[in-house]
Amino acid sequence: MNYHTISDLVAESIEGSLVTAAFFSTFSFEPDFFELEIMPLLLSQKSEQGQATYQPALSTNDAIRWQQLERLMAQRHFDISVVYDPTVYRCERSPRLEVAYHGYSPRKGCQHAKLITMVLESPDEDVSDKAVLFGTGSFNLTRAGWWDNIECGHFVKLTDEWAPNNLCTSILEALTFYQQVTANRDIALEKVIAAIDALPKSADEEQIEFYFGRGDKSFSDFISQQREYTELEVVSPYFSESGENNEISHFLNQFESRRILLPIDPRDDSRAKVSEDIYKELKVQGVQWCGWRNNVTQKLKEKEIPRELHAKVYRMSALEGIDLFIGSVNFSYKAFKENIEAGFLIKNCGQDKLLADKSIIASFFDDIQGEKHGDIVNEHGGLPVLNLSYCWKEKTLTINSVLDWQHSIKLMNDANEELASIQKLNNSAQPQVSLMTERLEQHLKNTSLVIAISFDHEQQEVRRELILSQQNVFARPSVLPPLSLTDLLGIFRGMSTSKVLQITEHYAKLSELALMYSSNEDLSDQLQAESQNFFSEFSEINSAFYHLNMTLSQARQENDQRTLDYYLLGKQPDSLHGALHLLTTEQKHSQDIDPVIRYLSLVSIQGTLEQLGEFGGDLATLVRVEISQLEKSNQLQLTDGKDDPAYNAKFFTWFKREFLNSAQFETSGEKA
Repeated sequence: MNYHTISDLVAESIEGSLVTAAFFSTFSFEPDFFELEIMPLLLSQKSEQGQATYQPALSTNDAIRWQQLERLMAQRHFDISVVYDPTVYRCERSPRLEVAYHGYSPRKGCQHAKLITMVLESPDEDVSDKAVLFGTGSFNLTRAGWWDNIECGHFVKLTDEWAPNNLCTSILEALTFYQQVTANRDIALEKVIAAIDALPKSADEEQIEFYFGRGDKSFSDFISQQREYTELEVVSPYFSESGENNEISHFLNQFESRRILLPIDPRDDSRAKVSEDIYKELKVQGVQWCGWRNNVTQKLKEKEIPRELHAKVYRMSALEGIDLFIGSVNFSYKAFKENIEAGFLIKNCGQDKLLADKSIIASFFDDIQGEKHGDIVNEHGGLPVLNLSYCWKEKTLTINSVLDWQHSIKLMNDANEELASIQKLNNSAQPQVSLMTERLEQHLKNTSLVIAISFDHEQQEVRRELILSQQNVFARPSVLPPLSLTDLLGIFRGMSTSKVLQITEHYAKLSELALMYSSNEDLSDQLQAESQNFFSEFSEINSAFYHLNMTLSQARQENDQRTLDYYLLGKQPDSLHGALHLLTTEQKHSQDIDPVIRYLSLVSIQGTLEQLGEFGGDLATLVRVEISQLEKSNQLQLTDGKDDPAYNAKFFTWFKREFLNSAQFETSGEKA
């Protein structure tokens, strides 16, 4: 066994690759941690040479970091989704990124499996092969799960050379289950499943087997089908509510020697984190409670920081060899029989013993809360989990859930104002949805959390907090102030990712959002005033829009609708709407831009729209109006001194034609 944080393990597994789709499942869930700390691992960028990757440097200020992540996802979009158990998720701060979030709780037990799967591509465009990284273990999508706890996990990488048929079949079975849970609408899952399907399958891998339990097969039966074991070692943070249940007894009876780690409180070595009743009941059944072996203890205490045990490991010895199960399965009835659980059985691994031979005992015992470990006793009642997504581009609210509910549902904000209403749900049809679009969008600019309210069959009010996923967030109004023309044209020219992130950080510091959330960064007066640095040479505008037009033309040829939508429909500062917002005469910041520079920039936007055939849209109309107003104003003075409106109109018509023709070529001595 190797020792890492889960974060290190994932970073090491995807190093040198670009993630093009990703799916996660978890029990406990912290969306803000996921977006701020896990998402950056997936957003590696292609190096300038195009054959390697690097991790962009991001701000430590959370509000700024979110803005930088939005920018990275806009530059290299891929689909990401998460399935979590909504009975235990903790959302201290609302998620903001374009991730599909699906809450799911089975009728019995809980969604306890922790899966990670990603489609990986080489940054080298000459290498077309794809790989699929797949991992499972004990780690939740939380700070504790990825950084702090003692956790376990195992990863495999499926490639053109190694994609064992038995592993692919069992992994696809699990992913297909989640696809059904998400009403077959999850694009990330579709891409992962398609990538695995496309791999040429190799012979079965006899040394590893994937387990996925969803209440249809017992973990005890899965182990008993492997081979005849004699010795058992168990590492688990949680145990069955009773040590006398038949499922646990059946499992223990497969082994002659049964040793279980006594989970000692890392802050009080006289206290065991297990109830005294369970301790005694399992001891009666022949269990020997032990501590870690010395070499394992030394590994786990390298940093001298108390760490909570959350790993679930089963080491099993037989005459033929030693097998190791690593996964999400606690030593409990719910985990064995009812929960959705997952793990890898690694055969003949030669793993040394984990537990000491000598028994230990504690002076004090603590009961552990079962709901924190997937041991939920009661079946779920109340309002069912709704998985909702709002599309900023289409302005539609979609329900991605398969369920029946015979009452209308209202979505509310914290001020008890209605955001949307949903007719009763029926599996056979998409329900009718009524939106208060302006109020809903104003709400979603600040938070993805909504409150769903309805009535049960006894006419009692039921409510639930929900995460509302957001799609096409490039069309969501930005919290950043307008860019300077210098920075805007620099981005159009193809500014490097690191420079774009620096600019994003600068403008985010100027925004009210950063001031609201920042608690430890000194925002000096200098950052409160936007620098006024504008181009004085026309060639800079020509060159910037030349590069932008090349980008959009390539996007159209490659049917890259997302890039086209970002620039034509998006509301971000570096979209064409953002550029128009910067240049419009009603805006205070535009008054400091030289009228000629503003005019040339507006004409360039018009030329870009015409080149793409976008003549009749709202953006094209707004640009024409702004150009017309500027031409009729006294801000543009012709140097020949003529003051004839007819002559001026002819001049502007001629000038726009010639200027737009010149914008089709590189200037300033660069190639045509």
